[in-house]
Amino acid sequence: MSPYLIKAMIATALVATAVTAFASQMTLMGRAERKGDPEKLRRFHKRAGRVFAVLLLPLAFLGARFWVAAGDALSVRAGFHVTVALALVILLLLKVLIVRCYRGFLRFAPTLGMTVFALTLLAFALSAVFVGLTIVF
Repeated sequence: MSPYLIKAMIATALVATAVTAFASQMTLMGRAERKGDPEKLRRFHKRAGRVFAVLLLPLAFLGARFWVAAGDALSVRAGFHVTVALALVILLLLKVLIVRCYRGFLRFAPTLGMTVFALTLLAFALSAVFVGLTIVF
């Protein structure tokens, strides 16, 4: 199996996990009428976040290997992808630090979570749309 196919499968699972975590937190915080048990939604969000982090590790490793192998010959698309992926990792680490250690900044966690979600979709789209277009054309 090619490394690109492995990355695509892990990335698809990562996006599905991101959608799950995002939807549970938006249901918890953003709906006027509460649906479901808030404690269950929090636990669901926390589990989805852990799975997200576990799936992000091999993607970061494979992406770093690709980045080093490409050297100075990185395409524009790959450069954007690397930039968005690095921002995603940094903001995820910042969110985890805030939730775990710096609880005084907890009010920023939802904004960071939405940003992590948006960057996840953007990083996925940068490659998935390109691969889809190469298949079509």
